[in-house]
Amino acid sequence: MGNRGPKLKPFECPDHVFWYLVGVVASDGCLSSDGRHVTIVAKDRRYLMKLKHHAHLTCGATKSWGGSGHFAYRLQISNKNLYEKLLSLGLTPRKSLTLGPLSIPDKWFHHFLRGVIDGDGNIRHWTHPTNGREQWVVRIYGASQPFIVWLQGTTQRLWHVKGKIHKYVDETGRRHPMYTLKFGKLAAKVILSECYYAGALALERKMKLALECASISVGWRKSKTVNNSHCWRNWSYVHTYPRPIRGPDDKPDPTAGLVAEEFATDMPGWWNGLHDGLKTRCLERDMWVRIPPPA
Repeated sequence: MGNRGPKLKPFECPDHVFWYLVGVVASDGCLSSDGRHVTIVAKDRRYLMKLKHHAHLTCGATKSWGGSGHFAYRLQISNKNLYEKLLSLGLTPRKSLTLGPLSIPDKWFHHFLRGVIDGDGNIRHWTHPTNGREQWVVRIYGASQPFIVWLQGTTQRLWHVKGKIHKYVDETGRRHPMYTLKFGKLAAKVILSECYYAGALALERKMKLALECASISVGWRKSKTVNNSHCWRNWSYVHTYPRPIRGPDDKPDPTAGLVAEEFATDMPGWWNGLHDGLKTRCLERDMWVRIPPPA
């Protein structure tokens, strides 16, 4: 007779939800050492219940006390199938200091990264005291340098944006160094526009900030990036925004880095240089297109 050991309980949910869940576990969750339980902790119980609903989970959100002594809620998922899936992607128990590159398909990376930002990220904006312009920044925190370096490299490879890594060392020497991956205004706009969209599964307050950032004007007219072609001449991506920036004569303002498709087609030096797949993507969306401004 064959082996009649316990049958694995299946874990099934939509792909975009699964990869978001992987991002949340990688940042704000943990795998227990018993080989079965996956735990996610958050302060917002409604968010955990929303995650439970979309991931088709049966566990409840129970009260918990965090390591810093703060009150929170947690989902404890008992599913060996899910546990082994997460192991196969590169997640491990006690991952905080050992987490490295994960096996995330490129087509699902934006869902994964949204989960990471919701778990261990920060979206902040303020008004610059000198020029009065609105500033934005996205930060992702972690104690594992290989994981942060992998995030930096993957975002640059997929979306051609650069993030800077900062290392913080505890002066007392009692704690491990912490790493922060920081994206400035233009990079933050690209990343948040890629990861967040209306109706996406996300932490509500970060969704609100992300959509606000995606809707603002970039402010190319006085940007140092415009005056330094080395910053943008090799960019190979095109990004879409729902509304144009217009100049005084009611035409798209090229110095803002935004032109309409019909306007761009009259400028072969710009439009013909774009990747065919990106042209199709922009035309299908019928939106305004940001491309590098002319020298």
